[in-house]
Amino acid sequence: MMTLRHQVYVWQFPVRLFHWVNALAITVLFVTGMYIGHPILDTPGEAVGNFFMGKVRFWHGLSAYIFIANMIIRLYWFWAGNEYSKIRLWKKEFWSDVVATFKYYTFMTREHVLHVGHNAVAQLMYLIFIWLAGLLIILTGLAMRGGSDPNGIIQSLFGWVVPFFRNEFQVRNVHHFLAWGYALFLLGHLYMVFRQDILDDDGTISSMVNGYKFELISPDAQEGRQDSLAKERENYR
Repeated sequence: MMTLRHQVYVWQFPVRLFHWVNALAITVLFVTGMYIGHPILDTPGEAVGNFFMGKVRFWHGLSAYIFIANMIIRLYWFWAGNEYSKIRLWKKEFWSDVVATFKYYTFMTREHVLHVGHNAVAQLMYLIFIWLAGLLIILTGLAMRGGSDPNGIIQSLFGWVVPFFRNEFQVRNVHHFLAWGYALFLLGHLYMVFRQDILDDDGTISSMVNGYKFELISPDAQEGRQDSLAKERENYR
């Protein structure tokens, strides 16, 4: 019996929108953040006439607020979205699936469990790099921004972050360290996505555009489907 595939609507529109907005925001944040940390353009003259750094800081701040709003909306969609929108680290088989999937991606085994949604390694990476690291990078970023306006609302809400890390220099170091962590996450994410799309042929890449992935139907499931279709035909006779 031939192996069949059928489409499954996995990624709802809010999840796909979150993904692409996040990708754009993180890219702009990384590029502008690297420039703020190590400026390479030294324009002569008064700052008022050559305010390139100010423009970079503006785009960095705007992208940061978009990133924060996007994260809040996605947090809501964990509750409101379908089953594929959620992360379930508390499931009994989660950690065994992490080990098995890790072995598959590191060429220690050729077989792995096919997942229509995120596999356990992907869920764990999102938790660490997007949510935990994202929370820290937001806190440290707002703390540094608040320092430019000591009497502002941002400083009043996030001023505690600087003494928590002892000084602003350490806050900046943590912020930059986490930014490079996002770069490493991107490399791992792209490797996993392209590997799964090519080897499993499940439409992983295109699913972030149209929302659909392909699921293999086992021979037993095919037989069950044929039996149910036959019963339906009998009922219509």
